[in-house]
Amino acid sequence: MIESRPNGLPPIAQREIRVQTAVSLHEPDRVPFVPSINNFLSLEYGVSIQDSMTDPLSMIGPLDRYLDRYEPDLVTLPPCFSIRAMERSGFSAGRWPGLNGLPENTPYQYVDRQYLEDEDYDEFLDDPSRFVLQRVLPQKHTAYAGLALLEPYTLCNQAIFSQSAFGLPPVRAALEAMMETGAEVLRTLGGLEQLAMHTVERGFIPFGGATGQAPFDEFADYVRGLLQTCMDCINEPERLSRALEIWGARTIPASIAGAKMQNAKYLFIPLHCGVDNFMSVANYEKFYWPGLKKLILATIEAGMTPFVICEGKYHTRLPILADVPKGKVIYTFEDTDFAEAKRVLGDVACIAGGMPTEYLMMGDRQRVIDETKRMIDLLAPGGGYIASNSLALDQVKTENMEAWKDTVFSYGVY
Repeated sequence: MIESRPNGLPPIAQREIRVQTAVSLHEPDRVPFVPSINNFLSLEYGVSIQDSMTDPLSMIGPLDRYLDRYEPDLVTLPPCFSIRAMERSGFSAGRWPGLNGLPENTPYQYVDRQYLEDEDYDEFLDDPSRFVLQRVLPQKHTAYAGLALLEPYTLCNQAIFSQSAFGLPPVRAALEAMMETGAEVLRTLGGLEQLAMHTVERGFIPFGGATGQAPFDEFADYVRGLLQTCMDCINEPERLSRALEIWGARTIPASIAGAKMQNAKYLFIPLHCGVDNFMSVANYEKFYWPGLKKLILATIEAGMTPFVICEGKYHTRLPILADVPKGKVIYTFEDTDFAEAKRVLGDVACIAGGMPTEYLMMGDRQRVIDETKRMIDLLAPGGGYIASNSLALDQVKTENMEAWKDTVFSYGVY
């Protein structure tokens, strides 16, 4: 059993023990406090979202102010998607500040698109790597259009003439764009690594850089499109099952390998296609859960804690989510019956959430205090609870955010 009273240890060790004690379904010294944040640091502390996406190190000042005031037990680093990289690659599946005149504090938004048409399903299933190379990447990144001219199998020909494809102007332009895009991404990752190191030096645990997704979500987001993938549960069940199996067999090991390279202790797993509104319980069990469970088990096997973000309505999925190893998983909920979640999952997984983000944005300070206490009374007994919020924070009322933190730190003591 983890020692739950980490007195006398360095602050970073105290925070890790606090969180892991809750994960293991025991009572720590205090309920861990883990706000889920998006653009909060930019909007609260006066660095534009556009500047943060251009230079991650511009966030050091806001990060320090956030750490000083809120002392989170896990720190979500800011989402610094590289604007220069997206511009160079001609990224067509996103919207960001500065694009087509969008204001500097426009949040980054991924745009759902369909790259796999009905008539192309068999081509994808026959050779998914070739399909992604020739059909998906050139559409998603317009500067990579020349990749459509590459036939990977002919490049293996014994005659050197097969390499002539790399001399074609569209192919050369695509390869140059890929190299320059990669250099920009590495520059941004270097800045984020410095932010993470700075966080550790301050005695806090960075979180969210290592990510994984359920195969259903990835296939929907990156290839088929969300709406069409959900419809495939009914119209193309056999092809969808094969596609998800193929996709997960490749992406799950890649997610685990990437997290290991970062020496990550937590794998951030955001879910969105599996909400109650999008598919039946039967289809969730058939198409969504198998891949998600494989990812969860692979994360645990690799010595990391899956931090699963259940976006949207998650009322009917609770019994399914219980099919995981005891004391190894964190489930955060945006919209569920928390009393039922405690009953169904309380002996199996750590539950996070409980603070509606709209209360922090628009609510009354006393309402925030009352809701914090109510959730602690409901979910904290016996351990296995982390105080978090329903949706990642952008703009909030500062007095509400402070009231939430102060109440957790005082009322959440065991």
